[in-house]
Amino acid sequence: MSNTAEPTYFVLQEIDPATGSAVAEARICVLDLKELGAVLGCSSTQLSGSWELDLGDIQRLGAICIPPRELDPRLNRIESWHPIRETPYLVHTNFELPLMLEGRKPLAVFQDTYPVEWLTETLARFDPFVRSGRLVRRIIDTPFTEAERARFPKFEKWRRAFFALPGEEWRIDAYLLASKVSAKTGWNEALERMEGSLLGYENWQNDWWVERRARRREAGIRRKNE
Repeated sequence: MSNTAEPTYFVLQEIDPATGSAVAEARICVLDLKELGAVLGCSSTQLSGSWELDLGDIQRLGAICIPPRELDPRLNRIESWHPIRETPYLVHTNFELPLMLEGRKPLAVFQDTYPVEWLTETLARFDPFVRSGRLVRRIIDTPFTEAERARFPKFEKWRRAFFALPGEEWRIDAYLLASKVSAKTGWNEALERMEGSLLGYENWQNDWWVERRARRREAGIRRKNE
């Protein structure tokens, strides 16, 4: 991200410490990215990600917003804008735990190399609800291949963590079956729709997502052929 005279959007968040998810958000507009970088203590070329804000940061940030305003001090984290926010429904990413606790999401899946900080922290937030029986957990570890061990020398293996609502454990097995099919056939629209349905997205949401992927793929092919 470079310094520009064009307005740039960011999102302020209030984070629930129990779930690690935002419980309130507000979009803000900033014109001078150098000033924002000074508030956050970074270069204007490094404004991608999220930052915790103290009260002084919040006050200084309010002064450089377009228009300037007094910001709610509860909104103490700022996150860079991502095009995924333009999706016409709530994408579950970073909202998995509260959605499951509300019964609105039947399955959540996380995967990365192990150990890795973000995965350890994310899974720890689910632990109390697994112990209380509100969620069911299944961990699947997969050893690295020789090539993967050379590529990831600081890590031990792949870890996949599945969380399901009680009575919805079948979705874990269905997800694993879809993964096996994908390994044989490659990813396709049918598997995309199946994954979305297993994770709790509605049919119209899966329609929108699949159509978006198709449009982006077609646009990529046109650019390649130009």
